[in-house]
Amino acid sequence: MGNLKTAIIIERNLLIQAGLEAIISELPRLIILEFYTGDEPNLTVLLAKQEPDIIFLNPECLDVPVTTFLNELKGKINPLIFGILDDTAPESVKSPFADRLLSSDNKQQIQNKIRTRCGLDNESPEKEQVLSAREITILKHVVLGLTNQEIADKLFLSVHTVTTHRKNINKKL
Repeated sequence: MGNLKTAIIIERNLLIQAGLEAIISELPRLIILEFYTGDEPNLTVLLAKQEPDIIFLNPECLDVPVTTFLNELKGKINPLIFGILDDTAPESVKSPFADRLLSSDNKQQIQNKIRTRCGLDNESPEKEQVLSAREITILKHVVLGLTNQEIADKLFLSVHTVTTHRKNINKKL
C-alpha cells in the first residue's frame, strides 16, 4: 500500500463534491477519506489527525483568510494542496495555490493535473486491478485506523469478511 494516496475535499457545494469525487475515483491508488464544508470547528486539528496526502480546498469555504489557514496547517502536516477555484477569482485568492483546479478545467485536465502532481502519471493502467466498492469502503476505515472488529461492527459484517476483504486489497495493491 506504499503508493496509496489519501485525499480530503473541503467544499460546501455538494455538486462540486460529487463531481470531484467521480473524477478522482477513476484515478489509481487515490482515495477520498472525507468531505468537509469548512465550517467544522478546529478543522486543522481534524485534518492533522487524518494526515491526508492531498487536500482539495475551496478557499471560499474558510472563515479565515486562506494564508492563515495554510500556515496553521503547515505547523501540523504538509499535504499537497489543490485550490478549487473559479476562473474569475482575483489573483489574491489564486496566488496561495501552486496547484489549481479551475472551474473551466474539464475532467481530463483535472485528472492530468492530479496525476502529474501526485506521481500517478507513471501508473500502468493495464496492470491496475480496480478495488470493489466494498473494498474501498473497508480501505477507508483501515486508513482511519479502525480495527477489523470496529470495521465489522460499523458495516454490519463478520470479522472474517473484513479480514478477507483486507487480504484481497493487499493483493491488488
